[in-house]
Amino acid sequence: NQIDLSGLEPGDLILGSYPDCSYGEYSHAGLYMGNGKVLEGFVDMGVNMQDIEHYRQYCKICLLRVNAPQKIKNRAVKYALTRQGCLFYPLAFKPGDRIFNCTKIMWQAYKDQGIDLAPGSKLWISPDCFRQSPCVSLIREESL
Repeated sequence: NQIDLSGLEPGDLILGSYPDCSYGEYSHAGLYMGNGKVLEGFVDMGVNMQDIEHYRQYCKICLLRVNAPQKIKNRAVKYALTRQGCLFYPLAFKPGDRIFNCTKIMWQAYKDQGIDLAPGSKLWISPDCFRQSPCVSLIREESL
């Protein structure tokens, strides 16, 4: 994809999708940390920092801004950094703080700041929950 990645702010959410995702429109999520870096989780690497450019491999991409003051977003980013190196498990449910998946990291980071990005989700958070959240605004979205 050729989506314009400029103008992102620390705390923004990035969703990526491959065709035929089994649990929704989007299959992956990351938290933009600034300076071209995204904190995300993968089975083989756990929670780690990646370069934002790898999101170009997705067929569909969505950039979201959390509707909150930057100081709250900065606190969410700071929390997320404390989870770097944690174990990744695809079915990491909302309760608990030992294992994470790509969505639970950012959900918990914002939940600790008083913002529930997935209020309707009972146990597990899909990337689509963020796309549908009343707490975010769409920056850009592109699909091939």
